[in-house]
Amino acid sequence: MDGTDDQRLMGCLAAGDTKALGALYDRHANAVFGLLVRMLGDRPVAEELLQEAFVRGWRHAASYDSARGQVRPWLMRIAHNLALNELRRRRRRPHEVVTDGGADDDVPLLAAVPDPGPEPAEAAWAAVRRVELVHALEQLSEPQRAVIELYATGYSQSEIAARLGEPLGTVKTRMRRALHQLRATLQASGLLEPE
Repeated sequence: MDGTDDQRLMGCLAAGDTKALGALYDRHANAVFGLLVRMLGDRPVAEELLQEAFVRGWRHAASYDSARGQVRPWLMRIAHNLALNELRRRRRRPHEVVTDGGADDDVPLLAAVPDPGPEPAEAAWAAVRRVELVHALEQLSEPQRAVIELYATGYSQSEIAARLGEPLGTVKTRMRRALHQLRATLQASGLLEPE
């Protein structure tokens, strides 16, 4: 998939070319739909929100800025926000209160159930970020990646230098360059805002 084609299609879409919407949909609908299904766990609702995400992308095509990231993460953010709104809306619906008939009848049984972990929306967005981060790490040279991985596991720069048998200045330079490259890659993917 060529990002310049996506940017050209966004320009056409902003100019009112509805054929560009079909082309963008063909390229990105599966990924966006996958995110929505993971977040919502409800295929029919995910299908509705998929359509809404692309309609919003069409309506706001003129606001798309290629300097802030690629088209797919931009569409994924639109879909992510729609799914979050749907999940919030579901929580506002009144729920039937189920009790055990005991002294604490005012407390629903569901309130006693422990939280199983992150919300589906949070887990899905974390998965998207994790994939982008792995991709960004793959762009680094092997020596840069080794320095970043050791640092991420808790080693200091001095300990990394000793462990790799490299001068401390070399480790610092590799780390600085690796962090700069990671930042640029993540900004290009839309996960980090440009500074």
